[in-house]
Amino acid sequence: MIRISKTTLVVLVAMCLAIGAMAQDEHWSRQFKKPAQSTKMSAATGLSDGTTKPTIENTKWHDGKLWMCGAWETGVDAETGGMLRNQYWYLWNYSETDGYQPVCWFHNTKGGMGPDGRINDFLWLPDGRLVVAGEFTRLDNMYGNMYHRVNALAIYDPAEPSADKWKPLGTFFYNGTVSDGGSIYCIAYDPQGNDLYIGGTFGGIRGGDSPFIHYYDFDTESFVPMTPAVGGQKPAIRVIQVDTRTNPSTIWLGGKFHWGGGGDRNGPMISTSTNRWTTGLIKYQAESGWTTFPEKTTEERFKHLQNGPLQRAADFMFFDSVNVHDLLLDGDDIWIVGSFSEGEETGQTLRGIAKWDAKQQMWIDPTGKGGVGREIWDIEKADNGKIYFAGAFGGRNGVDKTFDGFKDGTEAHCAISYDPATNTWAQLGSGLSSHVFPEVRMCVNGNDVYYVGDFHYIGHANFGPKADKSMESWFIARWNETRDFVADPVKAPDTNTAKPFYSHETGPRFEGNEHWSRAFPRPPRAVGSKTQMSGKTGADDGKGTPDPSSITKHGDTLYFTGSWQANINGRWYVWTWNAEKGWNPIAWEERGKEVGPCSIPEGGEWRDGKFYVYGAISKWGGIAVYDPVANSWSKFTSTFNGQEVIGHGLESGGVINDIEWDERNGDMYLVGSCGLKREGATYPSDVAPVFKVDAEGNLHLMGTGFYPEIPGKPVVVANRVCVDETTEPSTIYVGGTFGYHGPTPTKQAHLAYNIVKWDYEGGDWKAVGKGVLRGRSELDVDKFPEGLPGLPAKPGDYPYMLRTDFPRIQCMVHDTKGNLYIGGTLAVLHDSLPVKDRAETYAIVRYNKTSNEFEPCTNTKGFSRDVLNMTWLSETELLLSGAFEYDGNFRSLNGVATLDTTTGEVKGLGGGLMRDNRSQVIAPMVVHCVDGDNWYFAGLFDHAGINGNDRLLAPVQSNYLAMYNRTQNLDPNRGLKVEPVDAIEGPGGFSSKQVKLTLTASTDAGTLTWYERRSNGDFAKKGEGESVNIDLRVKGTDTEVVYYVTVTRDGVEGGKQPVRVEVKQPE
Repeated sequence: MIRISKTTLVVLVAMCLAIGAMAQDEHWSRQFKKPAQSTKMSAATGLSDGTTKPTIENTKWHDGKLWMCGAWETGVDAETGGMLRNQYWYLWNYSETDGYQPVCWFHNTKGGMGPDGRINDFLWLPDGRLVVAGEFTRLDNMYGNMYHRVNALAIYDPAEPSADKWKPLGTFFYNGTVSDGGSIYCIAYDPQGNDLYIGGTFGGIRGGDSPFIHYYDFDTESFVPMTPAVGGQKPAIRVIQVDTRTNPSTIWLGGKFHWGGGGDRNGPMISTSTNRWTTGLIKYQAESGWTTFPEKTTEERFKHLQNGPLQRAADFMFFDSVNVHDLLLDGDDIWIVGSFSEGEETGQTLRGIAKWDAKQQMWIDPTGKGGVGREIWDIEKADNGKIYFAGAFGGRNGVDKTFDGFKDGTEAHCAISYDPATNTWAQLGSGLSSHVFPEVRMCVNGNDVYYVGDFHYIGHANFGPKADKSMESWFIARWNETRDFVADPVKAPDTNTAKPFYSHETGPRFEGNEHWSRAFPRPPRAVGSKTQMSGKTGADDGKGTPDPSSITKHGDTLYFTGSWQANINGRWYVWTWNAEKGWNPIAWEERGKEVGPCSIPEGGEWRDGKFYVYGAISKWGGIAVYDPVANSWSKFTSTFNGQEVIGHGLESGGVINDIEWDERNGDMYLVGSCGLKREGATYPSDVAPVFKVDAEGNLHLMGTGFYPEIPGKPVVVANRVCVDETTEPSTIYVGGTFGYHGPTPTKQAHLAYNIVKWDYEGGDWKAVGKGVLRGRSELDVDKFPEGLPGLPAKPGDYPYMLRTDFPRIQCMVHDTKGNLYIGGTLAVLHDSLPVKDRAETYAIVRYNKTSNEFEPCTNTKGFSRDVLNMTWLSETELLLSGAFEYDGNFRSLNGVATLDTTTGEVKGLGGGLMRDNRSQVIAPMVVHCVDGDNWYFAGLFDHAGINGNDRLLAPVQSNYLAMYNRTQNLDPNRGLKVEPVDAIEGPGGFSSKQVKLTLTASTDAGTLTWYERRSNGDFAKKGEGESVNIDLRVKGTDTEVVYYVTVTRDGVEGGKQPVRVEVKQPE
């Protein structure tokens, strides 16, 4: 009699199971072989190891392709297919016919297409638009705009004709996480509500109590909080599913949280809380409200539920708390998978996978094997009725160590299934051979089950140098129980023919660029130390870019104030441009010599043929006067108490920030700091920040001082003055940065935020407006029932202004009705709901004289950054300029816009003022002046309307100076017609060949000039006239060659219009 030991029996059973598993390996496709190198990936290979291995966060099947997202430094240029480092792919797809197609990628210096960081989830809307979410703050468009300050959510519109196909979803002020920082882990679309649900770890909507979860309503184009959401220790939403079997839809949320369903932020351990325990899963339906798991908490269950119906799995990757990574709604069955173990109530081992027992109101182990030994990331049901799982269970935790598959010891290596028909669990064939500490994801298409993640082979035993090469499956594997891939292998081509995902633009990004002058191009390079600037060029960089604080026009000359190190040993403070005389300084210093006021001015104004320049000009008392006829500077003097005063009266220091005249009586108002002491002042600090010089030259101090709201932050600036002559006497407004007016010590009755007006009866300043309700403390409610007085705009609650520590009024103008328009470092916020109805405004606000209130004045809620200048074009239209790149709707303005004060409509001036490339990182800091229909601009820009990134249109160079006239077409290229050019045949491969090419164009007037662009970016002239013959060498990697043509008329050359010739390479 032969006796078999228990050990032998276990070994025999294991061997039988292994043989059975291997017998099913024919259902693995084995079509994803290791590519020879990154540039050799094809439809017949898996993913390459790249410069860094792919980190795949999600995978989905869509439109006949397998899509994957995450972060992957492939080492392959997404555009050319050649080798390239420091470029990451964040979204890509695979097709059996075309291979791998990059969809979103970004290079650290070259930019890219789509987000600049990891994508965690993506989906398609019914109209074909693609939405992505993850961890990114920039959004790039090839040949279009690069959006900054994007909060981890973006949308791609394939139907958009311009190059700006990728855009943020939402407004500049409310998009994505609607808060600084944080990540979006998951998104889901509800077709019944036309809403996009967004979950992750983020602060959410200010005042809406929507951390971790909210939704975007496509009908109202606004974000909506899901109050009260969930709570616990560092909560996170990791999965959202929309169940359309109910109407309205039911929204299921899974992740890391411990309670929810109430109306407050406290946990159920607080007796006053209305929340209920629910660990890792909760659902919401508009009619029935929130449902927790379990639905009710009894006193007997409280102790158990406080520790969670599920508990953390200490030996899992996410060991700190319960994390639900995915869920499946299968009829009435509710499945969850993730990182968790059994709770105190279960009385059984339960790891990584659970099923809800509605009768017992508890989670149970559906496997009968105690669950699995490591995370499950995905669960999905196939057409054959089986449920499939992917995860780290059974994966390696060392070269010779393995995590448990099933907890009872049954093998399960990263890929398993459950058959409800037979109630059986099984590993898929011999499983997957994972890397150490793997992450494995999955999606289903029909009966095809695609696994992606950290593995290289089919079969757990295949690992290291002795692995069976025939079982290679590099980062991707495909399982199908209805197909024998050994007998019927996949026949995929060994080439990669997929092109990058985006399509080229067919239309311009902006209208109206023909109104920008082409008369200010970049000057030629300096010859030695001699600049080549002239009356036919813009400014050059000198030894530092010009930083103008103001621009004005007098006669035929433009005058600038600011600071510009125009040459190696000198600096200009006031300078001019004239079409005949070019660029010249009038206040400057060089090698110890000084002419005029040699400190940085704040601005300049013309009056009676004299130019008044003001600022921190110590030697001149803060203000100096230039006489253009005599070409000389003089001090500004007045009389105070019978004595002559120079400027503000201080012997050193001090500043004058603004000046303005009352046209009725010739009085001149100056704001800043004054060295003259008010008569009868009790405290030395009671000096006037505003003074008046009347028409007779007598100086009058106006009222008492301004003081900070918080003494520990003593920033006080009287920055702008506005004289409203629609009243009798004129109303004098002063704006800046301050919290109080009046004599010291300050008191609450003198609270006045940032703006005051002159009180003729009281002989001092008083607050303007009823105030703003937001920001009142509990102590302020009774004392200020109508709100805090003045304009308590706090940019610290909105961190995108030039300064985020203090508000500042930068400009003020009044209309014919006495309403005041105010621009600057301002954020007037509200916390009311719904969000779409919030009366908020950023960078600009209107003071309504009739209602005595501050209110929005644009239909876009303002601008992305500070408005610095305002000028009336008519009684109802303002020209605005400043540091802003966008309006509130994320429309590119690039520093300039017009505002219809009747309708609130904001219009751009073509593409605005920008840098040569699409990375508009530096604020344009535009200042302007108006001369009839000619509007002049100065600032940090080198192109107007169209920059060098545009693929269709000729760039408009405009170096630090620009002019716009909406009544004239100023483009010399108008009338230019370029004849179409047939594609030329390329040599293919890595060879090259010589090709002859003739380019032809015509124009209604002017001279045609042809150029080519050299590798260093310089343009070389190829010829003149209507045609040019070109002899060029074409490479096998070229897809097109580009030449350029311009028209010169009236002495001004147009931008270099690209002429693109397609190169067809042999198949």
